[in-house]
Amino acid sequence: MKKLLPYCCAICLLPSFVSVADEPVETRINKVRVGGSLSFNYSKPIFKGIESTTGYSLVPRVSLGPVNKSGDSAFKGPLKFVLRPRFGFFDQGYDASDSVMLKGMDDRDASFNVGLKLHTRTPVGSFVLSGAYDVIGKHDGFEGSLMYTNLIPLSGSKLRIYPEVGLSYWSGKVSDYYFGVDSDEIDVGLGRTAYDVGDTTNFFLGYRMEYPLSRKWGLTHSLRSTWYDDDILDSPIVEEDADSDIEVKFGLTYDF
Repeated sequence: MKKLLPYCCAICLLPSFVSVADEPVETRINKVRVGGSLSFNYSKPIFKGIESTTGYSLVPRVSLGPVNKSGDSAFKGPLKFVLRPRFGFFDQGYDASDSVMLKGMDDRDASFNVGLKLHTRTPVGSFVLSGAYDVIGKHDGFEGSLMYTNLIPLSGSKLRIYPEVGLSYWSGKVSDYYFGVDSDEIDVGLGRTAYDVGDTTNFFLGYRMEYPLSRKWGLTHSLRSTWYDDDILDSPIVEEDADSDIEVKFGLTYDF
C-alpha cells in the first residue's frame, strides 16, 4: 500500500497538470482561515467487552487556498486542487478499565498526527488524499486515506450533505499499537496470547453534514462505519463476531 500512495497522488494531480498545459493559469490563494470544532462523540468499537463509548473533543480547523462558505463547492479556480495542512488527534484506542476482557492491557492513547491533505475535484465528485505521522511518540507510525465525496444538491436549503466512501492505510506501527498484544500482556485465563499486527487496509462508508448558522458559526454532524482488515479482526482483543465499528459526531464549529 505504501508503494501505491505516490501513484494515487499523481492521479489526483493529473487534472491540474492538464489544465496547466492547456492555458496560462493564475494561482489564487485566499487568506488562512483558522477555527475550532467542539464535538460530542459516540462510538461502538470492536474491542472485547466494550459496548459503546462517549466523549467530547475539541479539534482545531485550518483552511488554506480557495474557500467558499456559500454552499457551492470550495474547489474552484484554474488549478483544480487544494493542498492543506492536516493535523489533529488520531484515536483508535481504549481504556483497559472499560472492559474486564482487557484487564492487564495497557491503555492505548490517541496520537497527534501531522501531515498533508490534497483535495482534487472532477466532474463526478471530489477525491481527498491525505497522510500523516504521529509526532508525539505514541506509536511513531503513518496513516493515510483516499476518499471520494460529493455534495448532494438541496435546492433552497443551507444544509450541505456529503456522502463519503474510501479506504485507509495504517502502517504496522499504528495497527500493532492499537490492536496488538505485547508479551507482558498475555493472559491465559482470558485466552489472550501475544499478537503482532502488520500493515493494514480498512474500508469506510459514511456521510458528513454541515449547516451554517452565521458567517462564523456552524453545526456539523457525521456518521462513519469502518470495516477492518482481517489481521485486525484476528486480534485476541477484538470481538470474534465483529467486523466493523460505527462512530457518530455532533459538533459546533467556529471560524475566525
